[in-house]
Amino acid sequence: MSKSIPTSAVGLKAGSKAKAVSSVQAYLEQFGYLEDSQRKDDELAFESDSVFLRRTSDDHVLEEPLSGTPGVLDDSTVEALKRFQQFAGLEATGEMDEATREAMNSKRCGNLDTSPVGEFVTGAGKWQTNNLTYSFQNYTNDIPNSTIRWAIDEAFSFWSAETPLRFRRVSDGTTGNIIIRFVTGDHGDGYPFDGPGNVLAHAFYPSNPDPIRGDSHFDDAETWVVTVPGTGFDLVTVAAHEFGHALGLRHSADPAAIMYWRYQGPHRYLSSDDIQGIQSLYGGPGALENATWIHGNAALIEHPSRIQSQRYYGFFNRIIGEPNTTNWIHFALPTPVIEDGRRLVMDRFMLRASTGSSAILRDVHIRDGSTVVALLNEVNRSGNLGFEKFGVASMPWVRWGISVSLGFDFNAGSNSQRRVDLISAGFDYK
Repeated sequence: MSKSIPTSAVGLKAGSKAKAVSSVQAYLEQFGYLEDSQRKDDELAFESDSVFLRRTSDDHVLEEPLSGTPGVLDDSTVEALKRFQQFAGLEATGEMDEATREAMNSKRCGNLDTSPVGEFVTGAGKWQTNNLTYSFQNYTNDIPNSTIRWAIDEAFSFWSAETPLRFRRVSDGTTGNIIIRFVTGDHGDGYPFDGPGNVLAHAFYPSNPDPIRGDSHFDDAETWVVTVPGTGFDLVTVAAHEFGHALGLRHSADPAAIMYWRYQGPHRYLSSDDIQGIQSLYGGPGALENATWIHGNAALIEHPSRIQSQRYYGFFNRIIGEPNTTNWIHFALPTPVIEDGRRLVMDRFMLRASTGSSAILRDVHIRDGSTVVALLNEVNRSGNLGFEKFGVASMPWVRWGISVSLGFDFNAGSNSQRRVDLISAGFDYK
């Protein structure tokens, strides 16, 4: 369990024997750059070759961990430090500088790091089913339980939008494929949390045996939030990252990826790197099977008084919001319920639109009749939304009729910057 790297570590170089060397080596051991002699002899319930930190011959991860001399910045520790610096996008000098200390003290995931390339890394197994279940063993007191459940649903929705995967919540305390826990310190899996700061969460890969594979643990010593911005760590962002591990992805060195190794603040979307990685394991969402579409000129504006202007250009709808306002724009979508005698399930909402830099798509709420089926909050999209996808993680049965509500923020700026062009909205059913 790593602790903060002290300022006295700055300036360490080959041959250094200062006390701070031990803290640097502890960090390099924890994240797979140096061999962890303590864990090597671990007699925990889960054997060392089957827990989430394991390395197998087909893993696309760093070279095997090096064996350093405790308390000495020897050649092996220097090489391990270079590997970390390379992975972190720093100059690989093998010496401790302030930038390296800052990177080591950043808030991050507890899983091992991977090869120093800016692309996705697999090699941690995959599930043999596309229909996964998850359950909560407990909750954090930082957020109401119902809000936590929606936040976790939103995190799963990122992955369901780009794959054929379906995530269905089962009763609390039961054994879902993925069990979610909020815990502190030593919580029985051999990888204790370190208190506030540093490691925020960790997850077990599909290559692990039952009952631990897929399980995702969050450090309840942290302050968890779902509001953006908020004074704590965004649960949706961290959960989406951990679920990437639970599905078989390792860390990416691409700073734009949700699977990047360090926490960079709220990040509620998948990058192209994340999408390529998850689709290399499970494939894409497939062709649109029963999609229905409606033109942008069919949108309903909840607060017309907050709109500076609205104009129809054939099939699309140009809206310019008043500065520093919020608004909701609603679509009632054509909804097939029964196809060839079979009730359909909801798959994903699709939006084709374009916005100026001061018009932000904040929230996407999806309903079936009066029942809310997805609350995707603080998605914060803008610019060219040529074919934006929003998954319904649980893929429930269609019963009544689909409506989608889009929450927009119109910030200060010119008319062009506060512009939203709604081209079309659609929904696909399976």
